[in-house]
Amino acid sequence: MAVYRHHQQMFVLWLLIVKSLGGAVDDAHQQHVVERWVSCIGAIVQRHADIVRHELNAYTLSDSMAGSWFRDDLFDRLLPLVTGAAHRDNSNGGSFFTFNLARYERTVDYNQNNLVLVLMDDLQQFAAHLPALVAKNVEQRGYFLLLVVPTLGSVTEQAQIADLFRRLWDVRIHNVVLAIGYRDKDLIDLHVYDPYGPGCCECSRPKVLAQCRDGQLLNGTAPLYDRFERNLYGCQLRVACFERAPFMRFVNGGSPNNTTASSTQLSHQRLAGIEGNLVELLARHLNFRVTVVQPTDGKLWGRIYHNGSANGALGLLLGDAVHMTVGGYFPYPMLLATTTQSRNYYMTDLVLAVPEALETVSPLEQLLKPFQLTIWLVVALELVLGFAALRPYAVSLNFWRAFIGESLPGPATPRRTQTRFVLVLWIIHCTLLRECYKGSLVGYLTEATPLNDIHSLAVLLQAGYRFAMTETIYHKVFDESQYQLGEDRVRLFKPADGAALLEQTIRTGERVALAYTREEIIKFNERNRSDLNYRTSDEKLLTFHFAMYFKRSSPIAGAFDWYIRRVQATGFISRWHHENLDLRFERPTLAHNGQAEVLQVHHLLGSYLLLLAGLTIATLIFTLELLCAQRKRTQSVARNRYPYVHELTYRRIVLHGTTQPQ
Repeated sequence: MAVYRHHQQMFVLWLLIVKSLGGAVDDAHQQHVVERWVSCIGAIVQRHADIVRHELNAYTLSDSMAGSWFRDDLFDRLLPLVTGAAHRDNSNGGSFFTFNLARYERTVDYNQNNLVLVLMDDLQQFAAHLPALVAKNVEQRGYFLLLVVPTLGSVTEQAQIADLFRRLWDVRIHNVVLAIGYRDKDLIDLHVYDPYGPGCCECSRPKVLAQCRDGQLLNGTAPLYDRFERNLYGCQLRVACFERAPFMRFVNGGSPNNTTASSTQLSHQRLAGIEGNLVELLARHLNFRVTVVQPTDGKLWGRIYHNGSANGALGLLLGDAVHMTVGGYFPYPMLLATTTQSRNYYMTDLVLAVPEALETVSPLEQLLKPFQLTIWLVVALELVLGFAALRPYAVSLNFWRAFIGESLPGPATPRRTQTRFVLVLWIIHCTLLRECYKGSLVGYLTEATPLNDIHSLAVLLQAGYRFAMTETIYHKVFDESQYQLGEDRVRLFKPADGAALLEQTIRTGERVALAYTREEIIKFNERNRSDLNYRTSDEKLLTFHFAMYFKRSSPIAGAFDWYIRRVQATGFISRWHHENLDLRFERPTLAHNGQAEVLQVHHLLGSYLLLLAGLTIATLIFTLELLCAQRKRTQSVARNRYPYVHELTYRRIVLHGTTQPQ
């Protein structure tokens, strides 16, 4: 019995020894796995410390005991390692890492450039966790490192990886590295996905970009994050836009080849304008094809409403009908929260444009303009006094003839000395007055043509102009303005009707001030270079930027933004502005330029008409005088038809008288 008990104790002791040795082996293996993961993660963090240098958010999705132990061991070794790297970086000007061990959706604040470490047992755990992650990460611009440490020796199925990457692409999370470890191998595969590649357009194709073996990162210097290639491999991008000179024009545009309920796709040879040229330039450098999709719902840019609905180009963007849209938008909360904007490539001012109008001057004002009112009153008084003092009609007519044309017929010369003296003085006075008037008239005709004052909004309001603008501009300008416009002073129009309204206003000559950009008014004025079209006010209503708009956190937004910055640095925008906008048509040629204008026939037309009227009146007066003189002469001749009859009669009487006595 004692021997049996002795053998039983020895067996139990042996089991304890074997178990302890097995636990030691498991612990050693566990420590080896942890060290392997810590070294790999540390290498990834240190290599990308320039972009991931603010916050590390690390947590696990596993609720098992083994997962918790692995998480604790991993974090216990990883945090000091990264902290040491941070201290070393800080000595060279780097910054410290901050750590957050809470689950990502439970964090209060986060940085868009943080690195999120998610530890899990399998991909199903992350698939269930993805909706909470998307709801928290509004921008989807963080950097994610997914750590999958399977408890079994099986390899994760490639179909699951591909399905996960497709889901990540759908929610626009693209800076993701999926690290998969194997229990029976000292190897960690780092999986990524490329949405674009040869023969792959938005296919979210997974691939093994690098590996960690024995804690060493084996991909050389290739980056794991911000890898989006600036080459779209000839893929087709749909752009929501519309023709709007001079910003976007369709050159040699083809006919619509596909019409749907919401859009019209156009095939074209090339785009023009500042936006069209920029899109074509990016298409060449990023290697993609452009398809233009025009809104057909009566809206152009469109708007995003609080209930999430949208119309116009923005409706096409949010409805996944296009990849991006271009144009100038006024920022508002829903636009900023729903889209990602590129760097603005052009900035313009919204001003008031009015039909070109000269100051209203009546024909009488044109006649009286060279002299002041006082001089004309004195002249009129002199004429009245002269006509009243000199009663004979011939003297009065001579006064008028001397005033308009320096013609004074000899037969009409006054016979009285007093009248003659007054007439001579009047002739001298009229000569001097006429020469002064000629000099003043030349100066008046050669000065710059006066234009209506439209330099500010207040002046336009005081002048009685009506205002035409879109509803959006009206609310942004006048809702909080000191100027309140009545319904009779405002005309609201849709953006698509702006060009037709410009044409209509020119034809009708209506006194309307239209809210438009300077560039559009300049292009409109270039259509007819001989006629006066529109002038722009000096007051700026609004200033807005032109940019490209993508769906929230679109992966291609970064590549476009990268190229737009470089295009701006080359002076492309300034060159376009210089070559395509003729600033001579910003203000009409009749505006004052500081130089006297050479007199032409049309400038002196009023003077010629005045001269013609005066000569006509003088001719009429001269004709009347001739007729009157002829009538008097005829009557005199009729009375003395035979001037020597009386002499003959006298002689006959004398002769008869002489002979009779004989």
